[in-house]
Amino acid sequence: MLDEAENQLENGQPWMNPEAPVKNCENFGTERDVANCPFFLKTGACRFGDRCSRKHVYPTASPTLMIRAMFTTFGMEQSRRDDYDIDACLEHSEEELQDSFLEFYDDVLPELKSVGKVVQFKVSCNYEPHLRGNVYIQFDTEEQCKDAIIKFNGRFYAGRQLQCEMCPVTRWKNAICGELF
Repeated sequence: MLDEAENQLENGQPWMNPEAPVKNCENFGTERDVANCPFFLKTGACRFGDRCSRKHVYPTASPTLMIRAMFTTFGMEQSRRDDYDIDACLEHSEEELQDSFLEFYDDVLPELKSVGKVVQFKVSCNYEPHLRGNVYIQFDTEEQCKDAIIKFNGRFYAGRQLQCEMCPVTRWKNAICGELF
């Protein structure tokens, strides 16, 4: 599917994310679900972390892998130094961000494909600390995701140790905001 998306984009055609299966329970993962944290279910991360009043259900099996804070740019690093200075990243253009992403994509994707078929590859460019630089990789099977965790967890990339975990994201449409590539 990722190859199909790359071919369509190279030919100037638009690409839409495939829809994931819908869960049976109507309120599960929504703000009306009083037990489970909807933000954690949508993104695999919650701004309240361990202080959240709702449950964070970590999946025991999932085709989606999340690597926390793997993608960084100069603007993201500047905002990390001072989360209250919203002007820290204004000195960098969208073109520089796009170039950084493409360089990252070309560097990382072949290594991820060595584990198995990559269905989705998403990078969060959100400046919120709990989402900043998170990389989401949806593999074709849960077994490939497990193999990726074994292979990549604890390795180093760009001077930082990778933190890999299975991600509960089931619907990309709900998880994606305007700041994801």
